[in-house]
Amino acid sequence: MSTPHLSTQDSAANPSLGEIQPSQNNTNDAIQSIDVQQPETIEVEDESPYTSKKRKRTSKAWADFKEVTLPDGTTKVECIHCKHRLTMNKTGVTSHFLRHLKGCMKKKITEQGQNNITLSTTIVESETVNAVHNFKYDHGKIREILSHMIIVHELPFLFSEYEIFNLLMRTATPYYQKISRATVKKDCITSYEIEKKKVMTSLKDVSRVSVTTDLWKSDQKVSYMVGTCHYVDSSWNLQKRNLNFLDVPPPHNGVSICDMLNKCLVEWGIENKVWSVTVDNASYNDVAVRMLKDNLSYKNNLPLSGKLFHVRCCAHILNLLV
Repeated sequence: MSTPHLSTQDSAANPSLGEIQPSQNNTNDAIQSIDVQQPETIEVEDESPYTSKKRKRTSKAWADFKEVTLPDGTTKVECIHCKHRLTMNKTGVTSHFLRHLKGCMKKKITEQGQNNITLSTTIVESETVNAVHNFKYDHGKIREILSHMIIVHELPFLFSEYEIFNLLMRTATPYYQKISRATVKKDCITSYEIEKKKVMTSLKDVSRVSVTTDLWKSDQKVSYMVGTCHYVDSSWNLQKRNLNFLDVPPPHNGVSICDMLNKCLVEWGIENKVWSVTVDNASYNDVAVRMLKDNLSYKNNLPLSGKLFHVRCCAHILNLLV
């Protein structure tokens, strides 16, 4: 018996006529093949770039904490030093971890056992902006630090009135109050007086000091003299302090230099503690040191009868040779 012919229109009208009806065995085989392929489809979906990934932990607090799972299934964060457990925030905030580390006594004991030398002027990296709730604006402290910055970096007093500097300070804290150059000048003098008292206190415990002095001329043709004191403190550390920075009008002769140097020693209270005076090889220095030696030896006995009182600067001699 011949197979009837099916036209294209008949197939489009009735799709089942153009298809071969599968048998029961073929249906079971297709279902099994689908079940086997399902795990492969799921694995591909897991690698999708749209799948949310765990956030990488970048906080320094995780170096001192670890995750622990309690018997009831909850997850806590445990300090590796004191074993104290804290709640882990879903948003990833670690500010409460850092606050715990600041007060963790066992961590402090561990750190004290290490020989770490830190400077008082070094900024501690562990201080974060999370402690801003303890912030209290201290205008006096700002003025003190600004005066130190002006002195150390040799900045003009007008620096405090610079527009960008004031913009920076107001960005750091809205409580900042503008400081005039007259106020900065007064604060610099106050800082000098405070540091001067500290140096004078340390010089009271010193038995002998050595002094160096020299004259320079600035670009404005202004001559000035600097006197520097060298001594060993009670901890056997060599100290160096600038005692004076004075304008010296001409003429530069031995009498005027001796007079200014003697006034400097008396002002600092070390006229009876001078061991030696180091100067360059200028002729007026020879006269000044000889007059100063005669004046000091009249009041007290110099070590070794003043044989080591006058020291000539070797660096100045080498500079002349070069």
